[in-house]
Amino acid sequence: MLRRDFISKIIEQMVNAVARLIKIDIENDQEKFLENFEEFLSTYFQISDKNLTKLLEENEERDAFLLDEKLKNQLMLLFVQAGIVFQKSNQTEKAKSCVKIIERIQNQHSDIYEFPSEESEKLGEKMEKLKSLLS
Repeated sequence: MLRRDFISKIIEQMVNAVARLIKIDIENDQEKFLENFEEFLSTYFQISDKNLTKLLEENEERDAFLLDEKLKNQLMLLFVQAGIVFQKSNQTEKAKSCVKIIERIQNQHSDIYEFPSEESEKLGEKMEKLKSLLS
C-alpha cells in the first residue's frame, strides 16, 4: 500500500514536469528543452539521454512510470517532441530511440480504446512530423 501511494505521488509530480516540458517552444528553445529533458530523464528514470535505449528494456521501477496509463499521452507527446529536437540537432539515433519508446508505450496500452480527441490528433500529427524527419 505504501509503495503504491509513493508511486502515485511521484506520478503526480511527473505529470507537472511533463506538462512544463511540453509547453516549451521546441522550435525556438531547443537547448532549454534538451536541458530540461535531460533533467527529467535523470530525475524519474535515472538515465541520461545517451542511454535512452534503457527505456526499451523491461525494468519494474522505470516501467511503473513509463507505462503508467495516466501519463501515456503526455509521455508519448514528450518523446515525440524530444525526437524532433534530437533529429533537428543531428542526433538521429536518439530520435529513433524516441520513436521506439513511443511504440513501446503504445503497445502496452493497445488493448485500451481511446476516443479520438484534440490531444490524440495533435500527437498523431507530431508523430507523422517526426517520422517524416527521420525518413
